[in-house]
Amino acid sequence: MAPRSFAALLLLLLFVAAAYLSTRAATTTTTSKGEEEDLQYLIDNAGDNDPDGWLDGEDDDLFEDQEEDLPDQQPQIDETHVVVLTAANFSSFLAATRHVMVEFYAPWCGHCQELAPDYAAAASHLAAHHSQTHVALAKVDATEDTELALQYDVQGFPTILFFIDGVPTDYNGARTKDAVVDWINKKLGPGVQNITAVDQAERILTGDDKAVLAFLDSLSGAHSDELAAASRLEDSVNFYQTSSPDVAKLFHIDPAAKRPCVVLLKKEEEKLTFFDGEFKASVIADFVSANKLPLVTTLTQETSPSIFGNSIKKQILLFAVANKSSKFLPIFKEAAKSFKGKLLFIFVERDNEEVGEPVANYFGLTGQETTVLAYTGNEDARKFFLDGEVSLDTIKDFAESFLEDKLTPFYKSEPVPEYNDGDIKIVVGKNLDLIVLDESKDVLLEIYAPWCGHCQSLEPTYNKLAKHLRGIDSLVIAKMDGTTNEHPRAKPDGYPTILFYPAGKKSFEPITFEGDRTVVEMYKFIKKYASIPFKLKRQDSSTARTRSTQTEGVRSSGTNVKDEL
Repeated sequence: MAPRSFAALLLLLLFVAAAYLSTRAATTTTTSKGEEEDLQYLIDNAGDNDPDGWLDGEDDDLFEDQEEDLPDQQPQIDETHVVVLTAANFSSFLAATRHVMVEFYAPWCGHCQELAPDYAAAASHLAAHHSQTHVALAKVDATEDTELALQYDVQGFPTILFFIDGVPTDYNGARTKDAVVDWINKKLGPGVQNITAVDQAERILTGDDKAVLAFLDSLSGAHSDELAAASRLEDSVNFYQTSSPDVAKLFHIDPAAKRPCVVLLKKEEEKLTFFDGEFKASVIADFVSANKLPLVTTLTQETSPSIFGNSIKKQILLFAVANKSSKFLPIFKEAAKSFKGKLLFIFVERDNEEVGEPVANYFGLTGQETTVLAYTGNEDARKFFLDGEVSLDTIKDFAESFLEDKLTPFYKSEPVPEYNDGDIKIVVGKNLDLIVLDESKDVLLEIYAPWCGHCQSLEPTYNKLAKHLRGIDSLVIAKMDGTTNEHPRAKPDGYPTILFYPAGKKSFEPITFEGDRTVVEMYKFIKKYASIPFKLKRQDSSTARTRSTQTEGVRSSGTNVKDEL
């Protein structure tokens, strides 16, 4: 047998062996013959440098390397105590279990996979130590139960909510077993302290920056239970209850007032805020969350958790240098009074090196000009700028329009390119909706930085991938300069970031490509997650023969050239 024929036969045998092992490990449907041919075509023509290590060593080494990656060789996670919830059993389980932590996850999400062992360990620990308490850890596959995910505004993975009597609150703690267990144990604690003597009340008034006091007829019963449940929904404020008129008077409550009566005290300009809503845990917790911050909060390292962890996500931010703040802060505070409980008003000292400058840079602000902008919060990350002078009326009108969704978001963007018919579509902030979020297309988007060495190394490979997939109408290969363009649906996690947006699923977070950056691996990734099946369009035989002849000619002249196809 000729050496070339033998090499071709060996390559074919190796491919068949690898395909067999891949089939054993796969959780999806068996690869069709046509897909195998497409994959072999790419392996032969992608120009990758032995992307999967298939040609290293003898056959025994090949099988050893492949078997190490098989699922039955991976560490097993004991998820015995993690309850699997679906739309069918979600409501009934929450009705039967008072305290439930629910992780909304996606099977392909790397962060979810990293969380899985700690989440399972936390579930086992809580099951062992709280066997008499109605508490459970559960998970929902948000890619399967999409309506359930939309109901709870799941916009990223994992999203973790803690339900107390069916009322959800966000879990924003560390994703470790100990952090989850400690956080839940605090939620399961008594939550409310009884105040029966005046000296106790005086210590609270001098010691606590913020405090909630309920004046009740009794320190047990339905009203006390609702207050305790509210305290477990609010982490940053201490809750107290009393039935003593003398204690109530110290907290500025009229002893003759109708009970139950609740007041929030703060050591700030706005010291007292009285609750006048329905005496239910969720309503009380919302009242505390909306009123625990001052009318205007100065952004610092210390205040940032209470700002970004607040249940009110929408913010109005004033950026001003220190020596001009006295001119604009009184106006800003006056405007904030009309939006209490609806918007957070934040002051950022622009020339503060520790906080002000980094935050200004994040929002793309330059210079020292006083600026007011609206921000939808970190999850959505849309921003809107106030045009014109900064005055009481303009701030109030701007904030009202923000609440009513009448503003146009600002995205940092290069101009939309006049020519965009290449193998790789050029995406900028202004055309991302049109290209990437087109529900009729599967889209692969690379977010890069011109100065990034990894991005520069990826460029020829990404170009080859786009050439192989050209002409497939349902698929778009695109790239965006992340340093000069931005969009809330395309957030880079370092450079390069490669995101896939399946057709018909653009309301969900994109899928991040985390494999080897080769043509073959990226092709496999696209084939796995594409909503619209496609067939690889190969070059015609005459072109192949011409290129083959040219390549052989160059080789014979002593030049080593890789096939670019």
